[in-house]
Amino acid sequence: MKDNVLNVSIDMGCLDSIRKLPSRTFDRFYEMVGKLNRGADSKGLNIESITNARDSSMRSIRVDQKYRAIGYKEGSDILLLHVDDHDKAYRWAMNRTLKFNSTLNRIEIKHFERSELEREDNQHSSYSGAVAGPQSALRPLLEPYTDKELQDLGVQSEQLIRVRGYRRDEDLEEDQKIFDIRTYEALLSLAAGYDLEFAYEHYILPSKEDDKTLEFADALRTSESRQQFYVPDDQGELLRFLDSDLKEWRIFLHPDQRRIAYHKGYNGPALVRGGAGTGKTVVAMHRAKCLADGIASDPSGSNKRILFTTFTSTLANDVRQNLKALCPEHVESDTPTIEVINLDRWVGKFLKQQDFEREIVYFDSEHEKLKEIWDEILSDPDLVVEQKNSFIKDEWAQIVQAKGITTERDYLTAKRTGRGTPLDRRKRKHLWSIFEAYRARMIDEGLAEPDDAYREAIAILSRKRTRLPYTSVIVDEAQDMGEPALRLVRSIVPVEETGDKNSLFIVGDAHQRIYPRKASMRDCGIDIVGRAKRLRLNYRTSELTRRYAVSILENVPIDDLDESLETLAGYQSLFNGVEPIRQSSPTETEEIRSLIKWVKSKLKLDVHLSNTIAILVRTNRLAGRIKSELEREQIECLKLENRRTDDPNKPGVRIATMHRAKGLEFDYVAVAMLSKDDIPPKVALADIVDDLAKKELLNREKSLLHVACTRARKELRISWNGDRPDIVIQ
Repeated sequence: MKDNVLNVSIDMGCLDSIRKLPSRTFDRFYEMVGKLNRGADSKGLNIESITNARDSSMRSIRVDQKYRAIGYKEGSDILLLHVDDHDKAYRWAMNRTLKFNSTLNRIEIKHFERSELEREDNQHSSYSGAVAGPQSALRPLLEPYTDKELQDLGVQSEQLIRVRGYRRDEDLEEDQKIFDIRTYEALLSLAAGYDLEFAYEHYILPSKEDDKTLEFADALRTSESRQQFYVPDDQGELLRFLDSDLKEWRIFLHPDQRRIAYHKGYNGPALVRGGAGTGKTVVAMHRAKCLADGIASDPSGSNKRILFTTFTSTLANDVRQNLKALCPEHVESDTPTIEVINLDRWVGKFLKQQDFEREIVYFDSEHEKLKEIWDEILSDPDLVVEQKNSFIKDEWAQIVQAKGITTERDYLTAKRTGRGTPLDRRKRKHLWSIFEAYRARMIDEGLAEPDDAYREAIAILSRKRTRLPYTSVIVDEAQDMGEPALRLVRSIVPVEETGDKNSLFIVGDAHQRIYPRKASMRDCGIDIVGRAKRLRLNYRTSELTRRYAVSILENVPIDDLDESLETLAGYQSLFNGVEPIRQSSPTETEEIRSLIKWVKSKLKLDVHLSNTIAILVRTNRLAGRIKSELEREQIECLKLENRRTDDPNKPGVRIATMHRAKGLEFDYVAVAMLSKDDIPPKVALADIVDDLAKKELLNREKSLLHVACTRARKELRISWNGDRPDIVIQ
């Protein structure tokens, strides 16, 4: 390796300036980065010191005749900070310096342009207290805290006067970029009503190490610094990033996210929980990259793989596309290091290789033969019981299949937690005769339900000790998987083969459970004690949208995916945003007319916004109706289908069911057509057999509505026609 080879990193703020470059100039910038990668003395590369700069490590690098990049060079590292035309770039660099903050364990960019600070202060009259009126009458937002307490949270001394002037959340939000991200989060929590101890413990203390000054190379690579600065693992990675769509989630992780994703080794299964928008899937993808990088660097790892699995095929497709952008070298080869597949499809492929002869019938299919079997069994006069048919089918799915019960003895003693209608021994015996008959008919017809497939795969793995290539399994949206699925996940990477190190990495949020399956990690043989993590910061939705979405679940007990109840303490958003719109209409036709008017108002802002607008409804029937009405108004739109990945670059207002929208996000979201007949659907209510079952159904509908609302980044609109459904908060 050459002695003059440079390690090139890039600041998040630099990306903003890069996006403003003309396309030809960006091409020159890309070429410049390539030359930096090859070494400081590469031909045509012009790196100059900046005369009279406050920081002697600041450098100017020529992009073309007009533009210059500003970098900070120390040793073999150069950190690109800004790009602008020649004179503006030099002015930007003159009074800026970099400093390691040992309290926050990160490098900070400090600037000392007094005139600029004064100009900004004058734009915020509330800071000076010079303007009378409602704003000046408000008490200072952070009045209860001393200067020392605020400085312990990372507020710089020159920022104190400005901070003291904040009287609204919006004042703090407008200044977000002048603070270190950890400091901003701590101040945000104080403004939200949390105490100083909470702010320090959750946003500062985890970062704090011994008060020591790190060398620049080490300081640049702390988890905290890497939230602001992209330090690629290799220089080709930086060029690939610049050559793509510059999606920042790929490289800038919150320190908590980075620590979880890039932990050197978990001595057993790890569980990551967090509310909607906290980046759980992003963490899971980065964890996959981390583990795959380890395999790639291991001479003996050529045949090893990471299995990334989810409950739905749609989400698996989305994850696969994102991983192609994050780490294409691990996904796109003929023998990928990371295999992304939903669990049902994985089981189907595995059993086919094992010559399993039965056809697997999935829950969302309309398999007529399976319906015929149920109809015949339930109409057999020798198998008559007093329970409703819907109850019998639920008992089969939620108790017998979910718990893997295969004998009458086990069913007679099985716990039926969550089932409202009690069953004595006699009733269970009668029901078991039905279940036995149904299972026998399925086998005769060569059919199997997913739980049967999971159970068969577990048996094969246990009986044959089949060696699989996986060193780790990563599970996304774990709250939607039942006990058989999680038991299978546990079986794919046995403890005895891995020592359980890095075996399972599971992410989920029970607030977003929209299917009727629950599972305890412990009951599935997954021990997460001491390795359960929680993400608290919502990066997607505004605080006002987040509060509304959380209020939908008020008084709904939410489990923590193990054996305790979950809490959302500390769960908050980075910006306040606007209050969700709630719109009532007397009829469905008038609601659609109002909805179209809202869509048109967004398109007036910019016709190219169409792919950032989504309309979410409860059923496919309603989605079809909305699509027809938009097309009638000549509004470009497209309906998102299951198992098909959405191309975000394709124009058109998105229309989707609430179930299909899971995992997606849009700037503007309308959750529409929430009539009492559709939420919950009447057909689902007709099958309810007891009060507990009805309560469970309503709670799932609330979770579904919660999921739909948390798809919105900038604005949320809720609408209904006729009487407002009980689960919709006015």
